[in-house]
Amino acid sequence: MPKFTEREKEQIRQSLLSKGRELFIQYGLAKTSIDDIVLACEIGKGSFYKFFSSKEELYFTILKDEEEVRETVLNQLFKEELSSKELLSSFFHTSFQFVEENPFLQRVFQNGEHERLMRKLPHEMMAFSEHNMNRGTLAIHTLIERGILPKEDPQVIVGIIKAIMMLRLHKEEIGDELFPKVMEKIIDFITEGLTKEG
Repeated sequence: MPKFTEREKEQIRQSLLSKGRELFIQYGLAKTSIDDIVLACEIGKGSFYKFFSSKEELYFTILKDEEEVRETVLNQLFKEELSSKELLSSFFHTSFQFVEENPFLQRVFQNGEHERLMRKLPHEMMAFSEHNMNRGTLAIHTLIERGILPKEDPQVIVGIIKAIMMLRLHKEEIGDELFPKVMEKIIDFITEGLTKEG
């Protein structure tokens, strides 16, 4: 098995992440094989296992990277001078738009891919979910302290945000044309409700 320099290792790792992402978007987790990935990266199968123990681990790493990008985008909102309603509305719209424009994140909850990850990587997925909940709770605490949100249980508000994001799974059932209008109204109602005095 060839020995790689640190530079080569980083190039191969980036290639695995990039080509893996493309293949997962195109074929999904179940239909993408390690053979497909190593062929696209032009490396041997043994080399793949130097970086990831399974295709699920590669998928999970890509998912974490995508979430980090989303968090960076959302964190920029907190630096803007917006009213409570404007900030919340922008937060919901930006979160939603990020998923709408990101084919990898759209795939995560299709065709049982999330469930497959939960089966194959239960500890990692639980830790990831808990990490996201803690990070979300911390952000909500900040908004409560700034007077943007009422003094509610932060986990309830994080749960509301997650529920809104999960609505994307029902886009087809609601109807592609109707869906954006429905989401607009739901975001308006929730923003209004969360920022209502008293």
